[in-house]
Amino acid sequence: MTATTGKTGYVLAAGGREAHEIARLELLQQIFDPITERRLDLVEPGWRCLEVGAGRGSIAQLLSERVGPHGEVIAADIDVGPLAHLDLPNGRVARFNILTDPLDAIGGAGSFDLIHCRFLLQHLSERQDEGIARMVELLMPGGWLVTEDTDTDNMAAADPAHPLTEAYNQAMAGGVTMLHQTKAIDPVCGRGMLPRFNRAGLLELRHEGITMLDQGGGPLCTWYAMSTEGSTSSYEGRNRDQPVSLTLKALNNPDFWLMSGVYHCAWGRKAG
Repeated sequence: MTATTGKTGYVLAAGGREAHEIARLELLQQIFDPITERRLDLVEPGWRCLEVGAGRGSIAQLLSERVGPHGEVIAADIDVGPLAHLDLPNGRVARFNILTDPLDAIGGAGSFDLIHCRFLLQHLSERQDEGIARMVELLMPGGWLVTEDTDTDNMAAADPAHPLTEAYNQAMAGGVTMLHQTKAIDPVCGRGMLPRFNRAGLLELRHEGITMLDQGGGPLCTWYAMSTEGSTSSYEGRNRDQPVSLTLKALNNPDFWLMSGVYHCAWGRKAG
């Protein structure tokens, strides 16, 4: 996904590092698409769907295939560069900011059977309720909102005997404290999605949370390493060099095992 934090700016903005960001997004798809595909089993032919923060576009492509020729899909993002390759025979790519752009730009209120976003809400800082409210407004009565996001604060070394475990866990704890202070991302976003859905008036609420384990140099560890490398410029002047170096050393060490954060999914339906 590509997103905005409003006040603080998107910490993984691709300007000047486009190739790195495309590679990071493609690895994200490799890791998480099988989970997301299952979570979107409710999509039916003929539906009109919106993917917010479409990233590299794989989920918009999936939705396009599932809704078929009588459905429609809009892949929306504030940066449509990584979507230039996307071919949606029953849809389009739209440059769109869920917090600031007029809803009429993508169809207006009551336009969609389903709206999905992945790893978007963590970047909305203190405006997550506002982003959810605008997505709910875009839903037609009976439409579904499905969001996926993470909790970073419970990511940790998985092997208590590894020599890097204590230092890695300390670096993670310091990083989470910094995220709370800077609001660069919300490190406890995932667990808060369902309560936010409830406040937004959605019904038929459902939730799932999973964790993963991976060893250093594996796909998940590599994705975390690329995300760390891509976001370090946002933390300049915050005594970041030593914990970042330690984090990358661990994530690239095949003897090191990582327990991911919790990957949450929240489902909710707009009253009919």
